[in-house]
Amino acid sequence: MARIESGYLEAVGDAHRKAYGQFFTHPQVAEFMVRWVLESGEPAVHDPAFGLGAFFDVAPQNIRPHFTGSEVDAEILEYWRTYATDNGAVVTEEDYLTSWGRRSGNIVCNPPYMRFQKFTNRSMVFDMFEYELGVRLSGYTNTASAFLLKSLSELHPRGRLAYIMPLEFLNTGYGKIVKKRLIADSHLYAVISLDCEKDIFPDAITSVGIILYDTSMQFSTVKFYTAESVNSLQSIFDAAPISELPYADLDPAAKWLPYFETKPIMPVEAATVPLERYGRFTRGIATGANEFFILRPSQVEALGLSTSEVLPSITRSAQVRSPYFTDDDYGNLCECDEAALLFRVNGEPSDAASSYIAQGELKGYNRRFLTRSRTPWYKTEHRSPAPLLLGVFSRGRYKIVRNESRALNLTCFHGFQPNLLGLHYIDHLFLYLNSVVGREIVRLSSRRYGDGLSKFEPNDLNTALVPTPEIFDRIPVEDVASALEYVKEAGSVPSFIESSFDSLIQHAP
Repeated sequence: MARIESGYLEAVGDAHRKAYGQFFTHPQVAEFMVRWVLESGEPAVHDPAFGLGAFFDVAPQNIRPHFTGSEVDAEILEYWRTYATDNGAVVTEEDYLTSWGRRSGNIVCNPPYMRFQKFTNRSMVFDMFEYELGVRLSGYTNTASAFLLKSLSELHPRGRLAYIMPLEFLNTGYGKIVKKRLIADSHLYAVISLDCEKDIFPDAITSVGIILYDTSMQFSTVKFYTAESVNSLQSIFDAAPISELPYADLDPAAKWLPYFETKPIMPVEAATVPLERYGRFTRGIATGANEFFILRPSQVEALGLSTSEVLPSITRSAQVRSPYFTDDDYGNLCECDEAALLFRVNGEPSDAASSYIAQGELKGYNRRFLTRSRTPWYKTEHRSPAPLLLGVFSRGRYKIVRNESRALNLTCFHGFQPNLLGLHYIDHLFLYLNSVVGREIVRLSSRRYGDGLSKFEPNDLNTALVPTPEIFDRIPVEDVASALEYVKEAGSVPSFIESSFDSLIQHAP
């Protein structure tokens, strides 16, 4: 870490940095981006999230008089003005997302990254986007995506843009608007995935990449590259891209992360349907205060609670250790005094429950973000046990569970509730989701984060592709039954079932 960055962090603390979504740009990444945009021939450069001036620091001397910036954080701006070796850029203290009317020759940016939950002024920002651009952003949009959309609207007709972005937007619903804008006029040149994100952004929790956009050119294809190291970024265009797709083949509603695969798989359209054809995944129960709502059997006994005031629940992913989960498995958790009971009162609470609720209020659990919006605050969501559970986070293989118990699931799992068609094919779906082919296809819908971490949102799963009923019907009933027994014993899907799904994918040439 550079001296100025370490000095700044020592001065303001990590909490301040996180509050503003600040991630400092590696000098070699900044140099690559500045060099690329300046090839446009336009000398002016604007940085919408100036920070400590990483891009300004690597700009050639003749460009620095034309370098401008925006910065919302007064503390980081004051620190830069005080301690930077060269602090001659014209930087305005302003909220870039609410400051409109600018036109920029070139734009380079490492925007602040804050998820929608931390996007404090998003209602006002979204209203301004609708007024200025005619775009209504999704409520799940993060700050980085909003920055990018605004910068695209402000770029000079002969300018270039280089943006560091969390690449999760390539696979999300809210990212559809961003991708649509990126390809609208065929100016998107390339997207680079920084597979060395931990070397570049040690604190990053999401996969990171660079967007390269040139308004002076119209391209017939978009190139997708991966940079394995910081050093390889400087010569990345010397090698062929991982994939290169014609604009006509780029669908803003599709998942784009698979384009960074060396041999991306392509589900066969005629043989697959969205999972929501069979039912829907929903997130698990969110209590808002697990310390209060999740109890061990010994705590229930000590509190004198009635058994009708607690519900059997899977509260941690680690409580499920095999693809099958039964009432016997749940009973074993209780025998080990696991925290596997959910406090839930129907009707009037008993004296013991009333006393426990009063204890919770003394500790402020009723004033948490989720609890304060409920009436009464201690009443959790009503759910039925889900026959299929899928792990929210994973590294490598996601966890898929056939739940045959009475246990509800908290937010460690998404739960699948089948419709009538799904009830008929629930075991087929379980086998498919556990198969090699199923995992490859469903993985296309995941969101990729740093350090190999993947995450599913419920709608990612609901739009994931699964076999049509006709494909499922080709599997003999006795084979399904046999395969389920095999999974119980071996923990994996037998080969005779795996082969049933081979025809669902083809590899891109």
